[in-house]
Amino acid sequence: MSYLKYIKNIGIVLIILGHYYFCGYVLSEVHNMKNYEPNINVTVQSNDKNNIKSEQKQDTVKVNNLKTTDDEKIGMIEIPKINLKRYLYDIDSYQNDVDKNIEILKSSDMPDIDNGNLILAGHNGNSSVGHFRNLYKLSLGDEIIINYGGKSYNYEVSKIYDVLKTGKVAIKRDKNQQTITLITCQGSDRQLVVIGYLKKI
Repeated sequence: MSYLKYIKNIGIVLIILGHYYFCGYVLSEVHNMKNYEPNINVTVQSNDKNNIKSEQKQDTVKVNNLKTTDDEKIGMIEIPKINLKRYLYDIDSYQNDVDKNIEILKSSDMPDIDNGNLILAGHNGNSSVGHFRNLYKLSLGDEIIINYGGKSYNYEVSKIYDVLKTGKVAIKRDKNQQTITLITCQGSDRQLVVIGYLKKI
C-alpha cells in the first residue's frame, strides 16, 4: 500500500509541475505577442532604364497611441470594381495597422508629393480585416481613388504581379510618375502587388 501511495504522490507532484510549466509558457507567449512589431522591407526598383536605382527601407509599425480620434482619419481609399471603401489613418495612429485597417507603410509618400509612392498593405482572406481579399480581381485600367486633403486622386492600375513571400517586396515602378502601390498576400507563399499611376486630380 505504501508503494502505491508513493507512486500516487509522485504523479500528483508531476501534474502540478506540468501545470506551472504550461502556465508560464502561455504567459511568456502572451508577453511576446504584446511586444511583437511586424517588419516590412520594401525594395523600390525604377523602370527608368537610364537611371536604374534601388532603395531598401525598413518599416516598423509602432503603437504610440492607444486612443483613436476622428482627427486621425486622413483620407479614404475607394476601388469601385471590388466595392472597397475604407478610411485611411494617420501614419502614426494606432489604427494605422494592417491587423486593424489598411495600413500606410512608413516608407510611403502622400498623394500630394510629386512622383511619390503611396504604399498600402492589407490582409487577404475572409476575416473582418481582410480588406484586400478581392484585390486579385483587379485588371489593368481599373480605377483606384484616394480622397486626401480635400482632393480626389484618381489612379489607373498599370501593373499587377506577384512575388515570393520572403519578408521583402520589390516595387517595380516608374519613378517619374505619382504612384500608388497595393500589397497583399496571395496564397500561403506569395504576395500580390498592384501598381497604379495618377491620371487626374
